[in-house]
Amino acid sequence: MRKIIFGAALVSGFAMLASGQNVNTTQTQGSPPLMSKHQQPPTDVYTKETIIPEKKPVPYPYVREADVMWAKDVWRTIDLRQRMNFPLRYPIEGKMSGGDRYSLFGLLMEGIKTEEITPYEYLPNIGWKDPFSKLTSLADIYNLTGGDTISKDDGSFDYVLQGTSYVWQFMIQEQWFFDKKHSVMQVRIVAIAPVYFNLFNEFGDRLPQPTRSIPFIVHFPQCRRLFATNAVYNANNDAQSISFDDLFFQRRFSSTIIGESNVYGDRKLASYKTGQDILLEADKIKNELFIMEHDLWEY
Repeated sequence: MRKIIFGAALVSGFAMLASGQNVNTTQTQGSPPLMSKHQQPPTDVYTKETIIPEKKPVPYPYVREADVMWAKDVWRTIDLRQRMNFPLRYPIEGKMSGGDRYSLFGLLMEGIKTEEITPYEYLPNIGWKDPFSKLTSLADIYNLTGGDTISKDDGSFDYVLQGTSYVWQFMIQEQWFFDKKHSVMQVRIVAIAPVYFNLFNEFGDRLPQPTRSIPFIVHFPQCRRLFATNAVYNANNDAQSISFDDLFFQRRFSSTIIGESNVYGDRKLASYKTGQDILLEADKIKNELFIMEHDLWEY
């Protein structure tokens, strides 16, 4: 029996060796890829598989109300004219390289067009106290951002953006809280909204001071799947692709605090401070968040 088993193993080994020698050598490793004349050659030397359409955002851990020892609502402004925030601003036209790269505003507009993201109207009398109280339409968004409509042959209308270069800021509402179960201070972005700067009046004359308006507000957790499947430009390393969701999750943006929850009805800093005092008050709030986290760890 041992001889039979040894003979069978020896025969199978010779068969595998013979099959290994009959290797197709028409395409070796490192050689130019075989393509027909109708195929477009790739521009990369490797296949990018980090940001794919099937990628899912990292889910938030479940937080019980009993585990939240302390919480504070904070509002921030992300100025796209700052160099650190350039990846969120460019490309200004909305997309680049056939849709491979979007600006933050362009990506949000694509999500609204495909109805993956639900836009809400910013109501000045309510402000950020209830940002998701009223829905808005795509036509209203185009009207607020200087867009126009073009009629098609079938009688329908297509919308064209004209004022994307005047979206200079984004406002975000976030909540800071201390989770005693995991013993960590966490932050969650709740809402995000673009800020459109209008430089001209209805007659085309330049205004002495630009007027600001908020075309829409979106629920940030609803945008995470779209953010996770679209790459943002990494200025430090082209081989290290990150998504929009990674950028916000890792806090790779520069921002300024413009308000916090308070007894006066969540009023913004600009309503009772002016000039440099607004920045000093913002630094004070930022320092209070740091001190609160430090004290919770100490005691």
